[in-house]
Amino acid sequence: MSKTPDLTIPLSALNLQEDGAAIAVAAEWNTTQIGVLLQTVIEHHASTAVPDQSLHFVSVTYDVSADANSGDAVQFQSRIDRLTRTLIFASGVANQNDRHLLKATVVFRLD
Repeated sequence: MSKTPDLTIPLSALNLQEDGAAIAVAAEWNTTQIGVLLQTVIEHHASTAVPDQSLHFVSVTYDVSADANSGDAVQFQSRIDRLTRTLIFASGVANQNDRHLLKATVVFRLD
């Protein structure tokens, strides 16, 4: 029988910055946890672009390249790719020691 991993998402580990960046020191994170952390950074960045509106997830896509090494800092960077009257298209990457870990693309609907 395989062991089920603990999927607790360590959001408090994120040091969010205003420019769409964040950093966190990796514990024993799996790809799902890194993806959710990156998704959180992207959502935070998108919410600062439209502070008077609510964001609703439409689509999230992850492309995984590598696992994180425990104890090393993971850098998260997001960007707003396109902003329309009703949608935000955003993306981001997670890197560790110049290694690409994960890319995420997110679409938000605005209210």
